[in-house]
Amino acid sequence: MHTAFSEKHDPISLSGALTSSHRDTLICPDSIELQVPIKELHNGVHGTTLTTQKTRDEPTSSVPNTSSDLHSSRTLSRTRSVVVVATMTGLMVLNSMGSGILIAATPRIASDLGLSQAMILWPAAVYSLAAGCLLLIFGAAADAIGVKQVWLAGGFLYTFFTLAIGFAQTGAQMIAFRALSGVAIAMCMPTSVSLITNTFPSGPWRNTAFAMNGMGQPLGYAVGLVLGGILTDTVGWRWAYYMMTIVSFCLTTAAFGALPRVPRHSDKPWRQQLLEDIDWIGAFVMSAGLGLLFYALATVASSYESIRSAKSIAILILSIGLLAAFPFWMQFCERHHRPALIPNKLWQQASFTTACIAVFVCWASLIGIEYFTMLYFQQVEGITALQASIRFLGEVVTGIVGNIATAYLVSVVEIRYLAVVTALVTMVGPPLMATVEIGENYWYRPFWALLLAPVNTDVLFTVSNLIIADAFPGSFQSLAGGVFTEVTQLGNACGLAVTAAIAASVSDRQTQASGTELSLAEKREALMTGFRAVFWTVFAGTSIVAVVCSIGFRRGGIVGKKRD
Repeated sequence: MHTAFSEKHDPISLSGALTSSHRDTLICPDSIELQVPIKELHNGVHGTTLTTQKTRDEPTSSVPNTSSDLHSSRTLSRTRSVVVVATMTGLMVLNSMGSGILIAATPRIASDLGLSQAMILWPAAVYSLAAGCLLLIFGAAADAIGVKQVWLAGGFLYTFFTLAIGFAQTGAQMIAFRALSGVAIAMCMPTSVSLITNTFPSGPWRNTAFAMNGMGQPLGYAVGLVLGGILTDTVGWRWAYYMMTIVSFCLTTAAFGALPRVPRHSDKPWRQQLLEDIDWIGAFVMSAGLGLLFYALATVASSYESIRSAKSIAILILSIGLLAAFPFWMQFCERHHRPALIPNKLWQQASFTTACIAVFVCWASLIGIEYFTMLYFQQVEGITALQASIRFLGEVVTGIVGNIATAYLVSVVEIRYLAVVTALVTMVGPPLMATVEIGENYWYRPFWALLLAPVNTDVLFTVSNLIIADAFPGSFQSLAGGVFTEVTQLGNACGLAVTAAIAASVSDRQTQASGTELSLAEKREALMTGFRAVFWTVFAGTSIVAVVCSIGFRRGGIVGKKRD
């Protein structure tokens, strides 16, 4: 479920930055207002320097925007362009489809493979954990090694490990293969952004490509829920992964010939570029910090009481320490003209910072309402996984329609209005679920809550992808994709951990307060009390998104216009 700034008065986009290794100066038109000192802006990314043009009579740089230049030198046919978009969208569908299958089939998987209650969430958690640790590393490496090559390698590995999941015989095997498939998807997600931005120039095709990618998330998740529910109750959950394997193999094979080769933006040999032009220290510091944080959050999601253990506290402290050290390392790199993974200067750009914050909170809110609405249907209302999955089809329709509309709207409506209005619409859903009564008709409140849940996410996916991609030079688009995906993964992990802890603690408190053995109706009411607390928390999250977008996107302008 673009350009980052308006064309007249907003800060200069970094995506037009010089990317050839033998040049070090870029001339900018004097009509562009710069938000930060230009001389320092790119030193952290790849050591280039910008200077401003004094008069219109002075010569301008002949270096074009990277993605536009690539597109002009290799214009794809309409058919091939459609295949590229379909391939990238298919990857997003598979990525979220696996999560949907797990949610629908988790009870049966746990029973078949002997997963304990403490480990029941780990097949889902390790996927995000593995991917989250490696997104930035693979994103940075792909820009040096070759974007298409890394994407294809990830695609074939994802196919293999998805098949392995279907053959898993123990809980440990299931968890291991899910982790390895997370590693594989970490190779594909960042490079997908680079393939899109380096294939399509700013305008309708790029807008459509990102919007279709956004549509792939809710579509894949819902297909996974329905497919997982149907197959679990019929031939078995393993067939869901066999079908995913077939689709993944077909997509990757088609991509082998359809995806254009993204040229490297450096004259250096790729091994030398890997060593000299990538901030490996920053990548490992950030990846280690996030990996430990993901682990701590996954532990909390499994059992909220685990946060009190010495092990969890130590991991959390170490994670916070590494993440806190990252900006200081970035400052050191910028000061000494070394490559910096995510330069601190980027955070001075209001649109970039706002996009990251909004995406984080929005994804945390979405996973909260989706996951606990599914639990409400199964654990409180007592319906089957298939019946619960079918109730999410309205959300799929919203996701498809919302992303198709976003592809057009980003080129005619300012991002501030798009983001704020859709956030206000999404805010309606959580209170509906928070006030739902046990046994209530699905069409009265749950249907509308799910229908509105992905509206803001659909818009933010496209808008934020374009803003973040535009904040990085053309030679670092895979890294840009890694940053965006990292933010969404972190939002999902934090959202699941926080909401799971809230639901469990509130439900346990009510259960313990009774002091007697609870009847079935009382147990459902205790569960529902915890779920209501989650839905109000989600409402607070959607409110934060609306406020952040209203303030941060004030000068965002229209981000989907075609550049001349």
